[in-house]
Amino acid sequence: MLRTNRLLVAAVLIVAGLQILACGGTSATPIKSEPAEVEHIEGTDLSRVILSPIAAERLDIQTAPVREENVVRKRTFGGEVVNSPTSEVADATSVWVRVVLSESEVDEVDRGQPAFVLPLGTDGERGFALTAHAVEIPAVDEPSEAGGVLYYLVDSAEPGLAPGQRALVEVTLFGGPRKIVPYSAVIYGLQGDTWAYTNPEPLVFVRHRITIDYIEKDTVVLLDGPPAGTAGVTVGAAELFGVELGVGQ
Repeated sequence: MLRTNRLLVAAVLIVAGLQILACGGTSATPIKSEPAEVEHIEGTDLSRVILSPIAAERLDIQTAPVREENVVRKRTFGGEVVNSPTSEVADATSVWVRVVLSESEVDEVDRGQPAFVLPLGTDGERGFALTAHAVEIPAVDEPSEAGGVLYYLVDSAEPGLAPGQRALVEVTLFGGPRKIVPYSAVIYGLQGDTWAYTNPEPLVFVRHRITIDYIEKDTVVLLDGPPAGTAGVTVGAAELFGVELGVGQ
């Protein structure tokens, strides 16, 4: 809500500024056209925002192409040190960590990548991270959890770890090509919906719905959005939103 209020305040100020531009401002040459026009896009709830060159300069509109990159993401789950899960791989010096996940979470984990096990003391104090790798173990004793359990074998013997001890396990999820935009490109609607503005032609801007997967610092990874390479507004999106909605008019 705080972010929405800031957007609306910024929109009020910028629309007021555009109205000053429409009156000619301090320019020696009167502006004959409106600094911003809003044209409804037939068959949709959206509009085109068309700026005059001077309005675009005053708003300092900046754009950049929507990027597509191979994204690798890590995630941390709770785990437990256990005895060897099967006699076929029993080893008195081996340390195993059991992680219970939902079936969808299991499918997301790239078991070919090493994991990092962070043991937890009884007081919650964390130990040193240990490298481990996933081992495929049939869930013979856990039919109700079939497909929801992963076992990790710690690469080095750690006699200080005892069965029942809790641990954090950082795993790598399957990556792939994903669309990426900077956080400054994201606009939040009044209902919490998310948008970004595209720039299909000079001085023309159109709002495009986006679906966010997650945000990491100033980077927004999308589940859905404009095609890669599309020119997207990275500075001035809030002002365009205000102009489109007519806030302050």
